[in-house]
Amino acid sequence: MLLLFLTGVSQATSLSVLYDNTTQRLKRVYDVNPEKLQNNADAINHWLQGPASLQLIALPSQEQGGTDEFEVGVFLPFRSLAARELDNQQLALTEAFDIARDKRFSLMTSGLVREALWRRLVARAQVDGLQAKQVWIESLDTLILQLQKTGELDQAAFLRWQQEKLTQQLALRKAHISLERAQLHYRRVMGTDELPEQTTEALSDRLDEKLQAHPELKLLLISQSQLDLNLTQSDQSLSPWTLGLIARQLRGPTGSENLVGVSINIPLSDGTPVSNYASWKEAHNTLNHALAETYTTLQLQLSEALQEVDYLSEALLVLEQQVNLGEEITALYQKQKDALPKTFWLEQLIAQQDLKLDFAMYKVRYAEAISKVNQVAGVTL
Repeated sequence: MLLLFLTGVSQATSLSVLYDNTTQRLKRVYDVNPEKLQNNADAINHWLQGPASLQLIALPSQEQGGTDEFEVGVFLPFRSLAARELDNQQLALTEAFDIARDKRFSLMTSGLVREALWRRLVARAQVDGLQAKQVWIESLDTLILQLQKTGELDQAAFLRWQQEKLTQQLALRKAHISLERAQLHYRRVMGTDELPEQTTEALSDRLDEKLQAHPELKLLLISQSQLDLNLTQSDQSLSPWTLGLIARQLRGPTGSENLVGVSINIPLSDGTPVSNYASWKEAHNTLNHALAETYTTLQLQLSEALQEVDYLSEALLVLEQQVNLGEEITALYQKQKDALPKTFWLEQLIAQQDLKLDFAMYKVRYAEAISKVNQVAGVTL
């Protein structure tokens, strides 16, 4: 099964195409449908609130010469203007919630894509760097053996070289295992082995503004608005009004009389029940706490991610200087190797290779850190 995942041929494609494909795939895998919710929007757009009712009344007189009364009424419950306005607010909140939910799903997918991509790229860079070092070790190994045979390389330096070869062997093996796992994870997330042509992202500007529009914060704000709307809708005066169309017939000894009229039933109340307000207050405080905690957490994560970018940027400059200085030191040691202990010369060669590997890895980590900043700020791919 593992071979099935890893035998695909890597091809070049765009990151946006991979993102779109992964989004559709995750919708199927996790049965997520971020399409617009259909909350019976048509129903609350009607004036009527509930079905009409029919009332039949027959009141025959029990006295001789009395009047019999018959009545037919149709009663229609309908929403008041205030309730209709709340319906419009509910529709707007539902739409805003759908948009924020879609953005949260997109951001979640972006996070999965970024994590899988950079896990694979970092592992690949580690393997490439160690393989380059392995080539260097193999090219130098013959010279080391010759120097050891001629007695120009002391036993301590030779043993140090053997130790370095074993360390390199384990490091390369571990790097290959990490790469295999990263490729498998990438395949499971992306559904393909393809890598994008362009993997790096530009650091987004106006990060504070983007953080303010983060989907998690938006959803909490919408929940607050929904909570406030629910409290307003609990006002009993918003109960449906009832319009009645009434036809009445009076039958007496002197003849019949037909009456037609209307009635309006308007609910009266003293506002929102106290119990509803208490529940609203508790839920409102909970949402306020969640909003403050989420915003603080996001700010902290963004600050840490930016600090990591700044550190890696500075580290790259320092490592580049170290690599350049290492080249000069190595050249000087090469000229003076006959006068210097071979251990110094060998240690410098090994240290220089390690610096080159660190420099290459820091380049990849720097690009990964920029991607993380964008993810924390709520920027989708």
